[in-house]
Amino acid sequence: MAVSVKVISHRKEIEKMIDSDIEKKMELVGRLVENQAKENVSKSPPEHPQVQTGQLRSSITHEVEKSRDGISTLVGTPVKHGVYLELGTVNHPPYSWLMPAVESNKEQIKDIIGSHTTELI
Repeated sequence: MAVSVKVISHRKEIEKMIDSDIEKKMELVGRLVENQAKENVSKSPPEHPQVQTGQLRSSITHEVEKSRDGISTLVGTPVKHGVYLELGTVNHPPYSWLMPAVESNKEQIKDIIGSHTTELI
């Protein structure tokens, strides 16, 4: 009597589900940090310089990026003076707005990411 065995792998489907779950979590992290960063640049002096046009605040965005190294969330701005405010210049002290957006939400970020938290934060 001949016996037939068929092995079916669902690995690809499971990997896609895991990646999708991680991407959704990273989207939430991006949105959280983006909103906090916008709030930070909206603060009044002396915590932050007086908002003049709102250009920096309206330009802050996030993007989930998938590469062969993993899935990450990028938060930032293309506006040049954003980096000068964040890091300061020779003539002006830093008024950090991006790193505090991450720092003040570390626990919430860890909760969102859950068991996928690694050397990220």
